[in-house]
Amino acid sequence: MHDCGLVRLLQTVSLELPARKTGQAAGNRAGSIPQGFEGGALKIPMMARGIAAALIAVTLCASHSHACIGGSTIRFEIKDLGTLGGATSGADGINAAGQIVGLSQITSSTLFHGYVWDPAGLKDLGTFGGPQSGARAINDRGDVVGWSHTANNEKHAFYYHDGRMIDLGSLAGSPVDAYSLNDFGEVVGSYISGMYERAFVWSGGTMLDIGTLGGTDSRAYAVNSHGDVVGFARPTDDSQLHACLWHNGIPSDLGTLGGWASFAYDINDNGKIVGWSLEDPNTVSHAFEWADGEMIDLGTLGGTYSAAFAINLSGLSVGASSDASGQQRAVMWEGGRILDLNTLIAPGAGWLLTMATDLNDNGQIVGYGTTQGHMHAFLLTPLPSLAAKPAAATLWFAGAAPNPAPGSTVFRFSLPNSERVRLRIFDVRGRAVRTLVDRDFGAGANQVAWDGRLDDGTPAGPAMYWARFETSSHHFARRLTLLR
Repeated sequence: MHDCGLVRLLQTVSLELPARKTGQAAGNRAGSIPQGFEGGALKIPMMARGIAAALIAVTLCASHSHACIGGSTIRFEIKDLGTLGGATSGADGINAAGQIVGLSQITSSTLFHGYVWDPAGLKDLGTFGGPQSGARAINDRGDVVGWSHTANNEKHAFYYHDGRMIDLGSLAGSPVDAYSLNDFGEVVGSYISGMYERAFVWSGGTMLDIGTLGGTDSRAYAVNSHGDVVGFARPTDDSQLHACLWHNGIPSDLGTLGGWASFAYDINDNGKIVGWSLEDPNTVSHAFEWADGEMIDLGTLGGTYSAAFAINLSGLSVGASSDASGQQRAVMWEGGRILDLNTLIAPGAGWLLTMATDLNDNGQIVGYGTTQGHMHAFLLTPLPSLAAKPAAATLWFAGAAPNPAPGSTVFRFSLPNSERVRLRIFDVRGRAVRTLVDRDFGAGANQVAWDGRLDDGTPAGPAMYWARFETSSHHFARRLTLLR
């Protein structure tokens, strides 16, 4: 692992985890945190997403594992997802079909492997020949991304497709980690560049560095259907870490809640972003929601910290928060309220839910909790009478996939109502070189293919182009690169 300046800076963060004693190893129930759980050159901050934070949560919460007595209406059924034979597991992603990914200790070992869960159980995804792997996200097609050790113990990002784990390679020969993907196969994550970590987007076999806010480091955590990416990056003076949005490849600083650091973990197709930020005087960190240029403090359960890790299309978000006693609990934010998920399951279930990491548009939630003295992945499913209604169709234009395109590509979009759509391709000089469609489409999801040819039928040359999508009330422009 590289000991970059960003690592040293992150090590100065103190989020006042009250139940953790000085010198106590996070995750001592499962042994020390194995190499690779830090997520790249940057060791994940204490409220960051993934196994390292969850292991911290277990350390904090193990002594209270039978304290979850719900006083509110029971809203969810809880399911233990089990393990791959070891003692510990956690869940980090869920898709619309209810397939879940995460990582679990394997039989008779302290090593972890990534898995995919469906009603048939957990499937071990294996590794690239090294000791460990972890699955971080799954899209609605069932494709999975994450990280794996190679035979020489390097850490590489993987893309799991059609039963095969594909090595995404790396930029400049450096290890990489994949954190998220969308339904069009665009993958985001980070790689090591010298002493620094940089955010990337991988699509169609090409990995691109998407830059920073002017400083040295960045990391990408999530990508939505439009190709918008969120994560964090350093501003020019390198003294801070700020939540960052990359829109059309251009990074924007989302600011903070008053402190020097903020982190954006997820973005939905309506452009709402969630994460956490330090507040002044930098000893308190709160979850935030960002929309239309404004960062809103989501508050806590009464403690000093909270973090939001995921948001669905209806605006429901989930994460973790400390309560007034310092206990870390899995939470969700609904209609401006923070709710302890432990109060929304049956009393006496024997669980302490410590972190909610993801949710889908049906309202199913996954995460980490302790049951019978061990950390296990959980799935919460809304009771039938409380199940989330399907989200209404919205207007969005996802751009090209794959992008860069090897010669042909597909544009996907959604309409709230039936209306006329015009989709044209422009070159970098602003000249329209191909009109793909100019006709009516029905409400909901649609797609249009481009064969890589111009209006006169000749192949378009390898270059950067712009796709302009227009309706009666809105227009979008997305950049794409054509390869030959």
